[in-house]
Amino acid sequence: MTTATTWTPCEASSDEILARYPEPLMALARGELPAFVLRQHYDPDHCKGLMQRFYERGLLYDPHETGTGASRVDIGTSFGRLRSDREAFHAHSAETLELFETLFDGYDDPVRSMYDALQRLAPGKEVKTAREPDGRLYGPAIFRVYHREIGHGPHYDSVAKRSKSFEYQVSRFTHQFAGILCFQNQSVTGEGGRGEPYLYNCPYRPGLEEHLGAKFPAYVERNNIERVQVQLAPGDLYFFFTENVHEVPSIIGDQPRAVLAIFFAMSPDDDEIYVWA
Repeated sequence: MTTATTWTPCEASSDEILARYPEPLMALARGELPAFVLRQHYDPDHCKGLMQRFYERGLLYDPHETGTGASRVDIGTSFGRLRSDREAFHAHSAETLELFETLFDGYDDPVRSMYDALQRLAPGKEVKTAREPDGRLYGPAIFRVYHREIGHGPHYDSVAKRSKSFEYQVSRFTHQFAGILCFQNQSVTGEGGRGEPYLYNCPYRPGLEEHLGAKFPAYVERNNIERVQVQLAPGDLYFFFTENVHEVPSIIGDQPRAVLAIFFAMSPDDDEIYVWA
């Protein structure tokens, strides 16, 4: 498998990133680099405390104790899973907004910390939770917890280009991105790290879908496509361009991998950045 040489993430403070990349998000969209990484952006002790709270409140489960099969657990509203039913999506989003009002009491608000970090990297833009013209808000962020053997194969994400959900406001933007805040790693080290994602220097183009799935490794080798694995510790945050192909290796070991994730979209000529999950 091809590995990256010159196409590498930028690990720096927000000020240092802006000094090197005056338009950080456009630099990602242009493929100048795979990601921006903010190390220890969020207090890892707060990550640990909130993970314990999720178990105490029944938001997470241990498949060994419940006897149920391992799966991905979401705490929050998944646009991808619910978008086909608009009313169900908005009802679930309202529940998430209510849940998040008190879920982080006693800790730094991790959702706000991600929005604030994004705002610093988007001077001149207004970062806000995605919304429809009638004022209904989307889910602002989502915790994704991956148990053993759960991951994502090679794919790209774009409301406009992949799901073609043109009935939603988030489809109006030109470029789509994601932010990932690591809360917990898997316990067993696998290929290259602890289950962290791979990013490929392979942006969406028409016809790309036919090369994804099991055929993608051969496509990568044939076209000498660079890839990097972003390795994170609890509290680390990174932003990347979701229209590049990316994947999450299947989790190994008994400890799940947990992240707080956001999608967000922008256009160069639009003053707003919409954020959702």
